[in-house]
Amino acid sequence: MENNLYPLKFEPVYKNYPWGGSRIPETYHRNVPAGIYAESWEISDHDDGMSVVSNGPLAGQALHDILKNNPGGILGTNVPGTRFPLLIKLIDAKQKLSVQVHPNDETAAHFGGEAKTEMWYLLGDNKTQIYCGLNEGITKESFLQAVEDGTSGKTMRRVPVEKDSAVFVRGGRIHAIDTGCLILEIQQNSNTTYRIYDWGRMGNDGKPR
Repeated sequence: MENNLYPLKFEPVYKNYPWGGSRIPETYHRNVPAGIYAESWEISDHDDGMSVVSNGPLAGQALHDILKNNPGGILGTNVPGTRFPLLIKLIDAKQKLSVQVHPNDETAAHFGGEAKTEMWYLLGDNKTQIYCGLNEGITKESFLQAVEDGTSGKTMRRVPVEKDSAVFVRGGRIHAIDTGCLILEIQQNSNTTYRIYDWGRMGNDGKPR
């Protein structure tokens, strides 16, 4: 296997979450059916969306299987285990995403789930905003009351962003992506999200999210 490695390309794994749009296939000229393309997982070694090689002799093989057979050839010698530690995705927020938080390494170890610290790089030409962290003066008690009242979105700090902006979001920090963001996200290999509030939106099943 070590002698057979070459620049690998992967089939995107698309997610049709209700807040998504169509800018990913339109911007990157992808031949896909019309629909919602909220996220495109570009490189993923996760059971919720496994990358499969699309080119060369290894075409059709899952990234996880390739790593199991030759972890050192791809990960080097300083990454423990045989799992790719990052998940790289594109995000198209036609509508704003939920108010949410992910565990960090410490809380994931204590409560379960997968730790997720992430970084966003803005790709779209438009100016927009993200929410990251809480406004000054927000206490635990006032935040919990806002969650109860369905107004937690008002407690968060708004940050203007535009193309080439970068935002670092540590695990454990409350955040949301606002309408109009086209983002490259580089994150820990995790799909654990604790949704706090979703602006009254319904899911694909017609029930409140």
